[in-house]
Amino acid sequence: MKRENNKAVLYLVPFFVDVAIGMIFISIPLLAIELGASALTLGELGFIGGLFYVLFSLPFGKLSDRLGRKYIILSGSLGYFLSSFALSVSTQLYQLFIFMALLGIAGAMFWPSLEAWIAEREDKKPLTKRISFFNVSWCAGAAVGPLVGGVLFQLNHRLPLYLASFLSLLMAFLILNEPLDEKREDSFALREDLSERNIDPEGNSPSRGKAFSYLYAAWIANFTGYFSIGMIRYLFPKLSVQLNIQPFILGILLGVVALSQTLTFYILGRVSFWHYRWLPLFSLQLLGIIGLIFIFLGNSLTIFLLAFTLVGVGAGMSYFSSIFYGLSGHQDRGTKSGIHEAVLGGGALFGPLVGGIFAQAYSLRTPYLVAIFVIVAGIIGEALLIHMSR
Repeated sequence: MKRENNKAVLYLVPFFVDVAIGMIFISIPLLAIELGASALTLGELGFIGGLFYVLFSLPFGKLSDRLGRKYIILSGSLGYFLSSFALSVSTQLYQLFIFMALLGIAGAMFWPSLEAWIAEREDKKPLTKRISFFNVSWCAGAAVGPLVGGVLFQLNHRLPLYLASFLSLLMAFLILNEPLDEKREDSFALREDLSERNIDPEGNSPSRGKAFSYLYAAWIANFTGYFSIGMIRYLFPKLSVQLNIQPFILGILLGVVALSQTLTFYILGRVSFWHYRWLPLFSLQLLGIIGLIFIFLGNSLTIFLLAFTLVGVGAGMSYFSSIFYGLSGHQDRGTKSGIHEAVLGGGALFGPLVGGIFAQAYSLRTPYLVAIFVIVAGIIGEALLIHMSR
């Protein structure tokens, strides 16, 4: 029973950590706007957090391959606690930039190591379902976080950040009580049962070239998906203020993105027809493009709800593909998770910055046209990679 509880902790922790992060993501742009931030400054805030996340994800992922996962995950949780508490007492814009950088470093410690740890824990469930449970867990937290954060922000602008710091510290204590990494042989990846290997829809193991082409294509898709999500997180609050959308309604809208990702993760974890097939990956990215068009043109809450749902579905497909192709059949899972998170962080880094530049130069809706262009360019690149593997 104790072993089962320990496994459950690995799915509870990402849920509550992302509840905390969701509250931070909705609070910081609104707090920055109150401190006089322009659209460009909001983009720069997203950029600084993403920059440090990208720079440190791969090094910490590799370090977890060498030293083990637990204490790097624990350090990331403590980093989330320190950064969220520091943000809660910040009163100047420059302080937000400093502590957003710390938040990015904490994430680089936490997520790649946790993903690799979950993939390696002995479990009767196939890798696809373990990844699905993990994805549903963190993404459900990302849906709840903005909802709670939006309500709390209306009560007290610092309250969501206080709660985020408390949850991060609580998760650190849970991780501290976890056992050290379970011992495994160096040939771990070769000992996986058939259900956990790279299997194409016809039941055959794909060639090395095909497996890597889909991995690289998924990384591109993951970048473009989080380019859009990063832009929405940091720039849509500015548009929402202009449209007189209340913070708790904004929380609902941002939560819808994560909720639709959660449902996408759940479905993808239950079926396998999409493995090593280009059509599902491309089709769901096209839904994301439609969602961005709706954001560009829309003014009603109904249109925004639909738009954010479609963006979440597209990003959900891209994210799941990236993490699944990276963890399935590889021994250097910490490294692959680090690259996955660095690519994701790269999109979340450049989305707010590039979007902020265009919003400052043109209008608050122009960034979503830029995001459409980025996804289309990404799909073209993915198609070329997959075509070359044939």
